[in-house]
Amino acid sequence: MTLHDCAPGVRVRLGRLRLPGHDRLRLSALGFLPGHEIRVVGRGAAGGLVVALGDARYAVDADTARRIRVTAPVGADV
Repeated sequence: MTLHDCAPGVRVRLGRLRLPGHDRLRLSALGFLPGHEIRVVGRGAAGGLVVALGDARYAVDADTARRIRVTAPVGADV
C-alpha cells in the first residue's frame, strides 16, 4: 500500500521510501522515517496530499506519494 492510496483522515505508519537518494534524504531529514505515524489531512485536485507528521504539515505531490510505502492504518484490525 502506498501513501497515495490513503484517504483523508487515515493514520498510517511509514514504511520504505522508494525515492531517489536526494529526495529520500530530504524527506528523512523532515522526519519521514520508517515506523513513524502520519495522518493524511487532505487531497488536492491533482492528487497531491497534505499530511501531518507530529505538529507539522507537509504537502506531498502525487508521484512522491506513490513512492512512499505505508503499513495498514493505525488502529485497524488486520
